[in-house]
Amino acid sequence: MALVFSNFQTFLDAVQSITEVALAKAKALLKTDGKEIENISDIFINDNSALFDLLPDGTLVSVSLYIATKEIDRYALKTLESHDLYKYHIYKCSTISTMFHSGRKHRYKINNRDDGTFFYKFHDYHGHVLETRENQKLNICKNCLSKFLSKKASSYDVNNFYLKDYYQQSNNFFDFDTSVMEKGEDAQANIYPKKWTDISNQIKTKYDYTCQECGWRPNTVYKKRFIHTHHQNGDKTNNGEDNLKVLCIACHSNADSYHVRIKSSLAYAEYLEIVT
Repeated sequence: MALVFSNFQTFLDAVQSITEVALAKAKALLKTDGKEIENISDIFINDNSALFDLLPDGTLVSVSLYIATKEIDRYALKTLESHDLYKYHIYKCSTISTMFHSGRKHRYKINNRDDGTFFYKFHDYHGHVLETRENQKLNICKNCLSKFLSKKASSYDVNNFYLKDYYQQSNNFFDFDTSVMEKGEDAQANIYPKKWTDISNQIKTKYDYTCQECGWRPNTVYKKRFIHTHHQNGDKTNNGEDNLKVLCIACHSNADSYHVRIKSSLAYAEYLEIVT
């Protein structure tokens, strides 16, 4: 038996209505809290490395990427300025490439605001939210701005850059992909869980407190303090065993550019005296 649509226009109107609702929600999310990226086709990068998002109706719109949370002392909030915060990005610059390749894309979200302000959360060192701001001013990344201006960007250029002007000029065709990100109001502080000490001790015990990189193993209980547990993708909330690695303090300091600061610690200096 053939299937006959007696009122096909009503069906089309219903589908159009659903599309319009989805489109309105997508636009609202990009303009306010930011959007969670669910698969690699959600963000497009053109041949000029500019960033785009694909809307439900097939429209490509220019977007920016930024880190939505900041760990800070509550008293520092009073004197906080935009240059104290992470920068936002309009291109797949060297910073974004480094963060993505090192597994830190989870820290970013996408936004389509054109006024240079962003949804932002400030939290203390325990992960407690101190303040949420819907219109926090951020500065553009100098690497991105240098690419846009085709010259090395100065502080003057940063202060006089307007996203609205950029979006009006950004009409380039896209090339392809990137990856998964997080939605604005759901952005979480990148901090250790309450049971981190137990989690860390468990994996250290499993590997007999032996560095998985160089094989160094402490021969006293005191020296066990020089064995660390490293989050390989930088996400302190991801404590699956495949993301954890037991490292001595030296190997931990060389794990990536984000852990070089370990070398300035007293423990690192003490370790060097012990092993040399």
